[in-house]
Amino acid sequence: MKLPVTLFVLCFACSLSAAAETGTTVKDTELKKEPFIDAATLATLPGQTTVEILKRQGGWTQVKPPTADKGWVRMLNLRLGDGKPRQEGSGSGIGALFNVARSGSSGTTVTTGVRGLDITKDTLQNASPNPGELKRMHGFSVSKAEALKLAGSAKLHKQSVEYVEPGAVRPSGNASSSDAPASSWGNN
Repeated sequence: MKLPVTLFVLCFACSLSAAAETGTTVKDTELKKEPFIDAATLATLPGQTTVEILKRQGGWTQVKPPTADKGWVRMLNLRLGDGKPRQEGSGSGIGALFNVARSGSSGTTVTTGVRGLDITKDTLQNASPNPGELKRMHGFSVSKAEALKLAGSAKLHKQSVEYVEPGAVRPSGNASSSDAPASSWGNN
């Protein structure tokens, strides 16, 4: 009697893991060739596009949409499942039991965490300049005239802000809202 029950539970668990996981885009989303913001864009997926989830890497998810080749989208642009928000008390019976085991006490919970740079003492000691990246960074700069034009189109106004020396102590009780905290990065 124990063998058939064990076999049934094992087959049921395998069928759950073999089912393809799907997701739905929450808005128009760029499908990238690689999991990088500056990677080539393969296509733009409209909002509410159902995709098959293949793999996760950091803040990116590799997907296979129905109308394009597989590619990468930002994890936060996807909602797991059919894309419909779950309603309170929408699960019952054995399905709800497996849902609790899979995703918490009520419904699907998504948490995104992306690790920072892997910097060690050796990495910093062996660092070397990269002139190509410096040149690329300078390519993102704009002239003062272009910056003022952009600020004007956004209806931003010029404002003077007094420099605060790092480590400066403010008198207690009379700090104004225009006081800025000292930088924790040292002399900028």
